[in-house]
Amino acid sequence: MTTTFREIAVGRLPVIAIVGRPNVGKSTLFNRIVGKRTAIVGDRPGVTVDRLETECLIGEQQVVLVDTGGIGEGTHDVMQPAIDAQVEAALAIADIVLFVTDAQAGCTPVDEAIANKLRRHQIPVFLVVNKAEKPNLELDFYGLGMGDPISISASHGNGVKEFIAELGGKLPAVRESEEHDSPIASIAVIGRPNVGKSTLINAWLGRDRMVVSNIAGTTRDAIDSELAYGDGYIRLVDTAGQRKHGRIADIIEFVARVKAVQAFKRADTAVMVLDGSEGVVEQDMRLMQLAFDEGCALIIAVNKLDLISEEEWKHYVERLDFRMRGFPEIPTFRITAKTGKGVKQLLGKAVYSAKLNRFELGTGALNRWLSETQEAQHPPSDNGAAVKLKYASQIASSPPSIKIFCNRPKGLKTSYRKYLEQSFRKTFKLVGVPIRFSFSASSNPYAPEKKR
Repeated sequence: MTTTFREIAVGRLPVIAIVGRPNVGKSTLFNRIVGKRTAIVGDRPGVTVDRLETECLIGEQQVVLVDTGGIGEGTHDVMQPAIDAQVEAALAIADIVLFVTDAQAGCTPVDEAIANKLRRHQIPVFLVVNKAEKPNLELDFYGLGMGDPISISASHGNGVKEFIAELGGKLPAVRESEEHDSPIASIAVIGRPNVGKSTLINAWLGRDRMVVSNIAGTTRDAIDSELAYGDGYIRLVDTAGQRKHGRIADIIEFVARVKAVQAFKRADTAVMVLDGSEGVVEQDMRLMQLAFDEGCALIIAVNKLDLISEEEWKHYVERLDFRMRGFPEIPTFRITAKTGKGVKQLLGKAVYSAKLNRFELGTGALNRWLSETQEAQHPPSDNGAAVKLKYASQIASSPPSIKIFCNRPKGLKTSYRKYLEQSFRKTFKLVGVPIRFSFSASSNPYAPEKKR
């Protein structure tokens, strides 16, 4: 196969987009190349709707690999125009396209239409014939005029290693590789299906990055986007809409929930989107608690306020305050993502919350706080024995994690532990940020060793 590859812009990683009909194995190939189960894979068409992007190594070259929704077929599917738009967006940034077909189904009219679409874009293409466990199944695809077909079996791994090696040898050159700085903030947008999470991210980005529809569960994967902000950038993660456990009968939705939890683990802030036209339900509370437990600073964004009156808003706030009584103070914003009302202020607060979650405190200041807090209210005794908090050390951030050295850690009552957290949160103004305290009977780690 003869293909001319372009030299890409300075510092930008090559982008490889995987396209093809539904259910031909695009996500399975994506996972094979990445080396882990990043894309959700199912045995029915339409599982991948949005573009899914990740950085990975092809040979010794770092690239951005993009999985896309299936093109064509299902003309009665109301989601198909949105999927086609996402594929067009992927092709607009792609340096190489992997056109995946199904050897067992043979060359179809939809494959021919896709080939014509790719030719119009004039992007280097690898024609990949998947599910080719038997020999010579690729012969049917020569008629597409896309060069020599490459036979593989993504599910079994047949031919994949050789294909990746060939792909690595023909990657476009990066003229100057630049180190990709860490984001100013990593923000996960969470909530139940159809509350407006993707609409919010699109409002921040100023473009239709995410597929948006009134069909619950449109977003199934956690999708990263980058947004320029100040002198750096913000990473935005749109998580799949969360349903109740009992309603996750479909394995796809179950895996989507697991992936949302993984998104929490790498986010500084979680923006919980609630539908202002609906009540606050138990699932909302569980999802917020889950994000908080995973170490995300938490912000509540009540969306669709154009659908409720001021009187209804007052009742909503009362119900929300009652449901949030088990949490520390959490910032709450009123927005209408569809019109952009309040979304700029919300983003600024989310970035600020991420900064708070990365809070770091020097040992001197930390121990002054501990001494003053203990002096203001001494710990209750443990069966008549005095409990003394000796020293403190910050052992992590995101969330702030404090280790306190104590003579009787097991005797420290829950009420006093809560008092310490409240004092720490109030002293250092850590609103909406989870705080971790641990207690150890070890001696002072900063004291000089005794001479023997």
